[in-house]
Amino acid sequence: MKKYTKVVKRFLALATPAIATSILATLPSQAATFASSESIFNINNFSSSPLDVRTLTDNVTTAISTGGQVTADSNAEAKFNIDVNNSASNLSFSQAQGQGDGYTGSAESFAAIIGYDFIVDKEFSFDFSGLFSLKTSIDDAVTERANARGEFLYELYDSDTRELLDSFKISGNLSTIGNNDAFVFEPSSSITLDSSIKNFFGGTQEYALANFQGKYSRTFDKSTRLLLKEYKSNQVSVYTVPEPSTILGSLFSCTMFGAVSIRKRKRASSAALLVNKDLRSV
Repeated sequence: MKKYTKVVKRFLALATPAIATSILATLPSQAATFASSESIFNINNFSSSPLDVRTLTDNVTTAISTGGQVTADSNAEAKFNIDVNNSASNLSFSQAQGQGDGYTGSAESFAAIIGYDFIVDKEFSFDFSGLFSLKTSIDDAVTERANARGEFLYELYDSDTRELLDSFKISGNLSTIGNNDAFVFEPSSSITLDSSIKNFFGGTQEYALANFQGKYSRTFDKSTRLLLKEYKSNQVSVYTVPEPSTILGSLFSCTMFGAVSIRKRKRASSAALLVNKDLRSV
């Protein structure tokens, strides 16, 4: 045991200066990262009111620094007003930014509105407006990463048969630097839509933006009970990666950030399980 302890002490005495030298060699010149993911949806003028409503929100942030500066912020709100002006709205916002070297930051948010048992004799309609926005930015393509993801989904079901009648989906992913950029905009045929869509993929600054407003309308030939679900989720992350200056420094950094990633995934999984459990109970 004593022999083993001496070997460990000798290794640490030799390795510590090398690790410190490697870390200093990989420090960027106060470079910066930024990522944001946001979605907003407003509904007005329901042609009929639901018999019951439900709202769900959840958010979680992680900010860990071993030398740099990092902040993470998230917010989620959801409202269903059937007694006042027969409207509903929700928003989900996540943002993270960092500067320097040695940090990881992430933010996740979720918001949902659910309307139970809209009793419809002939037509079901409402007006709506919304926003979907993803943005990422980095200064150093070698040592910095920024990611932003988001999803917006509106679904209308027959409450008795659980048949999906209509849907409206927007989703996107930005990975800077990376090749996993994507953007999807899929409204159903029952939606009259006025929209503005812009996106830019590639380089150190990327974005995907959609502003929209319109009207939903569908007619039925018999009395029907409807279930409306709309939810949005937004996730971002920023972090630094080691520059390949020395093998020892890279191994040390990978071990450090690997531990951070495990912690982040566990927290994110806990939030996702909570939200999925609530939605499955609908």
